[in-house]
Amino acid sequence: MKLQNYVQSNEEENMKIRIKKLCALALTTLMAAGVANAETRTLVIASWAAPTHVFNQRMWPDFIKKLEEVSDGELTAEVKLNLVPPPAMADLVADGAADITFIFHGYNAGRFVTTQLVELPGVAGDAEATSVAYWRVWDKYLKAAGEQDEFKTIGMFMHGAAQIHTAEPIQSLADLNGMKVRSPGGVGSMIVDELGGIGIQVPGTKVYETLAARAADGVVMNVEARTSFNLDEVAPAVFLYPGGLYRGSFAALMNKETWDSFSPELQAKLDKGLFGEPMSRLFGKLWAEGDMSALENSRAAGLPIIEATDKDVELFNPIIEKISANIIDVVNAKGIDAVAAQKDFADITAEIMKETSR
Repeated sequence: MKLQNYVQSNEEENMKIRIKKLCALALTTLMAAGVANAETRTLVIASWAAPTHVFNQRMWPDFIKKLEEVSDGELTAEVKLNLVPPPAMADLVADGAADITFIFHGYNAGRFVTTQLVELPGVAGDAEATSVAYWRVWDKYLKAAGEQDEFKTIGMFMHGAAQIHTAEPIQSLADLNGMKVRSPGGVGSMIVDELGGIGIQVPGTKVYETLAARAADGVVMNVEARTSFNLDEVAPAVFLYPGGLYRGSFAALMNKETWDSFSPELQAKLDKGLFGEPMSRLFGKLWAEGDMSALENSRAAGLPIIEATDKDVELFNPIIEKISANIIDVVNAKGIDAVAAQKDFADITAEIMKETSR
């Protein structure tokens, strides 16, 4: 009986030891996980685009993957949608309510002026080429104006050539005269006004419902918007002008305190491997692919696609010259050599187009 009690006692003791070991192992595992989680910092990306937009479908996911790779696991990010309306996104990040966002400069009238220089029509190239050119021109010229000094600018990029999307087909640019046209702000709104359109300025997130309610007859946007904003349903007709009516100017911005909280080593990794030209190229490339795909889909669906004629070019050229002269004066007044910046933008775009066509 004593032997039996001894064996039983030993088994119970061994069981207790095993349980203690298991508990210790579990605790060690949890502690290790906690350390790992503590080492990986999650940044908040505020995105105002629709869930179906190329930003949320491709751009931010690709950015997050690259962020994790370049930072060697120190950083990741999560996307939060529609925290504030699009025009308030810059202030959201400046105030620290989010770490990163993207903005359309035209939604902030008067706040960002020099960026209008690259929105001017007349430069041939897709969104990838113009986005690379934009980063280089911004870094060399436009940054000096200080319009984004309150942020860490991590990318400057553009959508492709903006075209006209209407509920009913138009046959020429002259047909815009008297039409209600959603315009974006910046150069896009100037163009609509000069063509005699009645500009209705609402953010991209309100385009579908504005057109569906017939509060506008059409919209000027890049072709990819036909997918992101379901324009095929409410503006099935497309009028294509060579080189587009304008190109939208965008920036990806980071909260300055967030940036300053990174170690110098991490900052160096990000500036070399992701921020700046690499990010600008990535976003431009994805937008260029979206433009091509959207136009192909509209063609395949048999939707009306009308090409501009020489008469349209004759009508539009004086408008380009007038708006360009005004913007060059405005940019020069900011202490920027606008003519040199504009020439570099066109030359770099042409150079990138040659590189990507190989």
